[in-house]
Amino acid sequence: MLEDIDNTRKDIKDYIEVKIDLIRLHTAENLSRIFSSTPNTAVIGYLLFFVLLFLSFAAGYWFGSLLDSNELGFLLVAVFYLIILVIFLIFRKRIIEKPIIKAIMKLMFPKFSEDEKLL
Repeated sequence: MLEDIDNTRKDIKDYIEVKIDLIRLHTAENLSRIFSSTPNTAVIGYLLFFVLLFLSFAAGYWFGSLLDSNELGFLLVAVFYLIILVIFLIFRKRIIEKPIIKAIMKLMFPKFSEDEKLL
């Protein structure tokens, strides 16, 4: 009887140790994915910024030539960005926050059922 209890206790202890090791492995895998994708995202973000910057200058000068005033051309581009900012501020939770939360949840808990709602 005592031997069965000792065997059960040992089995439970081994099971807990294996579960802890599994959690450590999943955490290491998820962190390595996050840290490996961060530099790629940063480089893409910087390049996208410069593309947008030069396209904005081109649009400003193009609208300026159409309106015979560079100031009005750049003002038109600025108003466009202001409208985009207002739309972003209104819909930021739906556009940014919820998809990021869902992506992180999916990354951290890959076996989470697709049928269950994350948010």
